[in-house]
Amino acid sequence: MDVTIYRPLDHSKVYLYFLVDNFSRYILAWKASLTYSAKISFENIAEAYKNYNLNAVVPGIDLITDGGSENKGDVDKFVNNPDTNIQKLVAQTDIIYSNSMVEAVNKRIKYDFLFREKLLNLHHVNKYLAWAVPQYNHKPHSSLYSLTPAEALDGLIPDKNMYKQALKVAAQKRKVVNPKIS
Repeated sequence: MDVTIYRPLDHSKVYLYFLVDNFSRYILAWKASLTYSAKISFENIAEAYKNYNLNAVVPGIDLITDGGSENKGDVDKFVNNPDTNIQKLVAQTDIIYSNSMVEAVNKRIKYDFLFREKLLNLHHVNKYLAWAVPQYNHKPHSSLYSLTPAEALDGLIPDKNMYKQALKVAAQKRKVVNPKIS
């Protein structure tokens, strides 16, 4: 889980909250707000927890965050509740890993979608993200060997050899075709 900042044309500071599945890179929940708050992070977690039936995940869920204040307060109350199966891990404190998976998603959302548009304000950002997030979730991803995050979330396993034979055939064809082209 992470928060990043986007500035629309009105120069406001829009905080983008993303909750992402580390394996599939699927955006489970998102919010855009003018407020930087643990309450919004909590709402994101609670929404994903309900929508994806995460209480049924055994043995439990590792929620990787950074040490920011948006990941404390209401977030801690929720994950420390004995009725939840979430363990919060602070990147580079509780574990040696960074929070790079969700940060990569932040970057893709910004560069593949937001920076290509002229969004006026928070209302337009919310409206656009309601379209862009499903587009992102259903777009083939190189680290998933051309699976989409949605396919990986649904249980398909990325296969790095999936296109190996097709690439060999294409390379052989290029060796025949390219010398004939002036």
